[in-house]
Amino acid sequence: MSGGLLLFAETAEAAALSRRRFGGLRTIERGIRTMARAGVTRLVVVLPDDHEPKLGKLTRRLDMKLEFVSWGQTPKTIFVDSERVLLLLGDHIHHHSSLSTFVEHDTGAAVLAQVAQAPEQELAFIQVQLSMEGGLSFTETDTDPEPTANEGVSTGAFLCAGALGLHELVGSRQSPLDFLAAESAGGTTPATLRGGDVNLWRRIADKRSARQARAMLFGQVTKKTSGPVSRHINARMSIPISKVLIETGISPHMVTVLFVLTTGLTTAWLMARPEPYWRLALAGVFWQMAAVLDRCDGEIARVKLCESKFGAWFDTITDNIAYLATYVAFLFGVQHLHPDKPWALYFGISAIGAMIVALGIMYNYALKTGNGSLQNYLVGFRAHVPAHEKNGIYRVLERYAFIAKRDFFAFVHFLCCVLGSFELLYAYTVAGLHLIVFAVLLSQRKMLAGQRLATGP
Repeated sequence: MSGGLLLFAETAEAAALSRRRFGGLRTIERGIRTMARAGVTRLVVVLPDDHEPKLGKLTRRLDMKLEFVSWGQTPKTIFVDSERVLLLLGDHIHHHSSLSTFVEHDTGAAVLAQVAQAPEQELAFIQVQLSMEGGLSFTETDTDPEPTANEGVSTGAFLCAGALGLHELVGSRQSPLDFLAAESAGGTTPATLRGGDVNLWRRIADKRSARQARAMLFGQVTKKTSGPVSRHINARMSIPISKVLIETGISPHMVTVLFVLTTGLTTAWLMARPEPYWRLALAGVFWQMAAVLDRCDGEIARVKLCESKFGAWFDTITDNIAYLATYVAFLFGVQHLHPDKPWALYFGISAIGAMIVALGIMYNYALKTGNGSLQNYLVGFRAHVPAHEKNGIYRVLERYAFIAKRDFFAFVHFLCCVLGSFELLYAYTVAGLHLIVFAVLLSQRKMLAGQRLATGP
């Protein structure tokens, strides 16, 4: 996949639509970034006459050759006959995985149209029909169309042969759908349809449909590696917060610094003197909110399509600064409450030492695997060790690895703090950190060996 064509209709409404901002990006930028994720490296963007595109810094820095033309102009970019070209109608918004899957399952047909059941939107859609001769026909439908077994509504995405001469489409001002219908009729390689996921695309025409597209994108932000507390509790708070923050233009890094790190450090300050009760309870609330807000920076990055290795490392390092500060604060707290029990302090120091050892091993694994998120250590804990090499202890640790995730840890901290039980919280933290380092020490060699086998030398 290398070539791409992003088409906005030749109307004033289409010009306004390309500038419409939702989910932190203008429609035109979202289309460009989504196609970049699908593997497009040479993209022609077709806009109405006299329309000046406005692109953000991150979009301009994409590893992609961009050309902007108006209808009636002939692009300088020429797609070669052997090239596959991804054509996307500008008023159709996709989650990037939708287009990536579409491209991966290319059939090589002259025109491959992605179709799906229409999403729940009160808009007209484009019905696609495949003739017996292998050509395509398009009809604008009423709202809520009923697809048949061999038909569906267009998602606005097409894979085309470079030999079709798509640059001629732009120069001739011909309707894209009329062009595709004519080129697919009686072709030597018949046109075909490819099913898509109704939950991964939306058509936009106004503010309401743009909000629906934004809701669709936020519906895909929870990672598969997220723990149960993160998915079922934290997400209910983080996603509404992210929807507000993303429209302010704030970057994920600023969310990390202004909200996640500061909330974590405030927790540490409160935990250092856990009396009176309000300090301990407020520390628990802040610790839980830090876990909620920790989702927000990732959610915003995924919706704005600006995830990066630097961002993953930045998020991981700032998280661990907050962790370390809070666990050191525990030492001051236990010393303040129980000065007559020095052994409790020694156990806490041992737990912090265990945490530093575990982090060192996990950072080493992250460096060797090229991923800045330490959550991937838990993924590798399951995936990179053959089943026959897992003894009973390993299987127990694997089954209960979710307790090492921030969402679970933070929620237990929150409950202990609200219940006013600093001692239970301290014991849980000390035991948990020692258990984590035990699991990491037990698994590190097998995981690295399994990862090398999975990815090659």
